[in-house]
Amino acid sequence: MRRCLGFLVVFLLLLIPGVASAGVLPPGGTFIDDDDDVHEGYIEALVAEGIVQGCNAVYGDEYCPDDDVSRAEIAALVVRALGITDDGGKDWFVDDDGKWYETDVNRLAAAGIVTGCNEAGTHYCPEDSATRAEIAVIWTRAWNYTDPGPGDFFDDDDGTWYEPYADLLANAGITMGCNPSGTLFCGESTTKRNEIASFTGRAEGLTEMVPPPRIPLMNTVHTGLARPLFLTSPPGDDRQFIVLKDGRILLAKDDVIQAQPFLDMRALVSTEGERGLLGLAFHPDYDTNGKFYVSYTDTAGDSRIREYRRSSNRDLANPGFAVDIIEIDQPNQYTNHNGGMIAFDPNGYLLIGMGDGGGSGDPFDHGEDPTTPLGAILRIDPIVDAFPADSTRHYAIPASNPFVGTAAGADEVWAYGVRNPWRFSVDHVAERLYIGDVGQNAREEINVADVDEAGLFYGWNHTEGTLCYEPSSGCNTANTTFPVYQYGRGGGCSVTGGYVYRGRELPQQIGHYFFSDFCGGDLWSFEVTPGGAVSNFTEWSQFGDLGSVTSLGTDGSERLYVITDGGTIYRFTHLP
Repeated sequence: MRRCLGFLVVFLLLLIPGVASAGVLPPGGTFIDDDDDVHEGYIEALVAEGIVQGCNAVYGDEYCPDDDVSRAEIAALVVRALGITDDGGKDWFVDDDGKWYETDVNRLAAAGIVTGCNEAGTHYCPEDSATRAEIAVIWTRAWNYTDPGPGDFFDDDDGTWYEPYADLLANAGITMGCNPSGTLFCGESTTKRNEIASFTGRAEGLTEMVPPPRIPLMNTVHTGLARPLFLTSPPGDDRQFIVLKDGRILLAKDDVIQAQPFLDMRALVSTEGERGLLGLAFHPDYDTNGKFYVSYTDTAGDSRIREYRRSSNRDLANPGFAVDIIEIDQPNQYTNHNGGMIAFDPNGYLLIGMGDGGGSGDPFDHGEDPTTPLGAILRIDPIVDAFPADSTRHYAIPASNPFVGTAAGADEVWAYGVRNPWRFSVDHVAERLYIGDVGQNAREEINVADVDEAGLFYGWNHTEGTLCYEPSSGCNTANTTFPVYQYGRGGGCSVTGGYVYRGRELPQQIGHYFFSDFCGGDLWSFEVTPGGAVSNFTEWSQFGDLGSVTSLGTDGSERLYVITDGGTIYRFTHLP
């Protein structure tokens, strides 16, 4: 098992240009964390020779290029590179007994390449980071460099014990120094794993191998489902939990739908219009507490958030354990704009998306009114019951909610002024909230805010996107937070908010926000700069019309899925 030490190195190795190899590599190369690294060509060349492996034991798809290389790792690398098999028949050092690297260390000692880290030669110090001076010594002995060449190569090693070795290494073309001018060797600095790949590749006379870019694909994972609306998984879970409009949560293992649903709520759910089982969120501590939450419209058409727990069988929920966390009355005249998305923020609070109550144009003016839970994003703590005497409220109000203790708004309201935030998501890395808010007739919008920005007003129904809606001109935009991105009806008719990509398959897309549209069926992405501007907008036209996209979703490995109303679920991936 390779290990990553995680220390930063304070020098820069000057590269010697290499020639691209004709070798065939998978798209994007062997590792997901070395794309565009200046040493990637040599890293890939060493992989092709079987000299280096990944730094993470489970996937083997990371190289950890910026980590210090340990003396134990050096032993393994040199032994593989030179094909050394003789260990001298004895135990050379006292500090490596029974360790994974002992055999490799003993082989280096028997070959006379290492003599230990202490003057007595009794210790190897395998866990220590290897300095550039030590690398010079080991590489000089291992590859038998004998000609120092003319002159003094570096300014910072005069009279040091390692100067002859550094000069031998420089004359052999293995290094030209640690600074761009090539005047310094930085012998006391540690060596990174990417640099050691270039050292070894040059010593072995290998040609750099430059991989082609990864080619994104959209693979079909499931078909023939009955109106799927959502897909998610607990963190680290390799199963897929698929929400159907009719009230069932299906379970897929190894991309195979199981015969028995994880949970069947069909008797509790109304499905007229935009009603149904609309959302699912696993508690951040689901692995230990087994709690998860569903968002649905009950048989009366009102919105409910309910808590369930898994059963002793991890593939099934316990339907007998159910707590209605919060109930929200919906206008009985309409069946649309129920929102329904739920997700946990980094503080462990549950965010709940509520539409404006339906109809057209927000006839009840819910969006502009923070005293109602409709047309808003709510934020509650579902673990604590602060209202034990109220059978309809089993939650607590976070003290940081913006209207707590005031008459200006409902305690549960976190943000307001949304029309129908059908799908939103929380990027836990950048700690941002992304809201896809469905427009009326003219604008579909994506709103982005830091997760701790409280009390934001997103404009509805004063504005639709950045356009005035009521009134149609001269509307009041004071204190309005405008979308970071909007589009007109030429691009679709109902935005489907998505996710910031944090998967492993496509490192070039990490940090990009992906979203779609129910009518257009296109897939788009963009990045949001630290200042809140949109950059690198991409239309993934190669995928064509994906159909009526109801949701995007992610699994426990943060792979990205596209869910369609026609019953097909796709997974965003790349060529194998």
